[in-house]
Amino acid sequence: MSDPASPPSADVAARVGAVIRDVLGLESCPVAASSRLREDLGADSVDAVMLVMALEREFKGKISDEEAARFCTVEEVVDYVSLRIGEQGLS
Repeated sequence: MSDPASPPSADVAARVGAVIRDVLGLESCPVAASSRLREDLGADSVDAVMLVMALEREFKGKISDEEAARFCTVEEVVDYVSLRIGEQGLS
């Protein structure tokens, strides 16, 4: 199990960033950890659903609607995925 206090691996951050860029059509734009999904990256409610589905495919796991609703920044998504790797079988 991962130590929740440890920083997320670069691999997880890179994979999450790639998923976000793909879903939001930001291939040529850098996505910072502090970027806010709605305000900075322009995600709407449809994008949020598509993002969760893409993350579930990428990491082969389930993300509940309640958990997904808490995602405000890229860093929060990375932290969530990093924490769940091993706990819920995300990989």
